[in-house]
Amino acid sequence: MKKIFFVILLLVSCIGQGQTKEIAPNTVSVTGRAIVKRTITRYKAKVSLNMEQVYYSNPQCTSLETFKAKYFAKLDEKGIDSLEFKENKMEFLAYGYQRDGTVLELETTSLDKIKTLSQIKMPGISTTYQFKAEITEADYEKLLKEAFDNAHTNASKIGKVSNKKLGAIVSIVDNTVNQSIWNSHNYNYEEYATIYVTYRLD
Repeated sequence: MKKIFFVILLLVSCIGQGQTKEIAPNTVSVTGRAIVKRTITRYKAKVSLNMEQVYYSNPQCTSLETFKAKYFAKLDEKGIDSLEFKENKMEFLAYGYQRDGTVLELETTSLDKIKTLSQIKMPGISTTYQFKAEITEADYEKLLKEAFDNAHTNASKIGKVSNKKLGAIVSIVDNTVNQSIWNSHNYNYEEYATIYVTYRLD
């Protein structure tokens, strides 16, 4: 009997401790945000040379090498060195066209060069553009502070309407912002640095 009594006592004690642990203090979880303002530092152009289109518009151009020579001549006329381009034929193969072609890539810090490149128009040529947008380490730290201050303000407002005093921080979760990203020029939405902060309410 004594053994059974002690077992029951032990079970009651464990259940009591479990219930105590489940009782969490009053907390409030809020989101803090700050607008990310990036600086464009580099530009990238991808020029696709597609023999499938040339076949109909210029039947005299029968090889990719001839087509490339014509395009490089156009680049030379505009003062752009063809040696600045890197060829990526494997990317063109992934497009699944029936005829030959290639992709030429140019990466530069010069917006003027990208504008000049966009003026070159030829049948069988299509060009897409991207830009590299960055924030510095110092700017990133400022963003985190702004987001944290915003979270604290939001938590304080909730504490005020609930007649609670804002206490210590329980947890912080940072939604990391990449310091550099490549985007196309249809990037027209606001980007935010976001953190999630949980405070104790006393």
